[in-house]
Amino acid sequence: MSESQPGGGQQGQRSSADEWRDIFRQIEGQVRRESARIVGVEQDADWETIGRNAGETARKATAHAVGIEEDADWPQIGKHVERTVRSGVATVVGTAPDADWATIGQTVDQRVRSFLQNLFAGQQPSKGSGQDDIDPWARP
Repeated sequence: MSESQPGGGQQGQRSSADEWRDIFRQIEGQVRRESARIVGVEQDADWETIGRNAGETARKATAHAVGIEEDADWPQIGKHVERTVRSGVATVVGTAPDADWATIGQTVDQRVRSFLQNLFAGQQPSKGSGQDDIDPWARP
């Protein structure tokens, strides 16, 4: 039922599409305001400002999470993460914590070769035994 305007005229009815549009505009506004709060800008900030600050918030949180100063830029954060990962891998494979990737790779190669040589040493079938394959799990 439509409402009457003063003076006896009728106000035009709003369509369902208009009502949904208004609801979605309210939702967008609420999402924008909540996003602005989360990234630390004014509630009436536009999406561009929110996006720019979201990047800053992510950078600061990442810097803090990896254990460096929050004012570190992305290249500094990346170098720190790479250095930390490389040091961890170096320690696991048995090289110095400050070894470079080439040294780490050479160490892994040497250890795998040594492991395989030890594994297959004395495992060669004797000629005429009828075995075509080497079974690395068989006892000599």
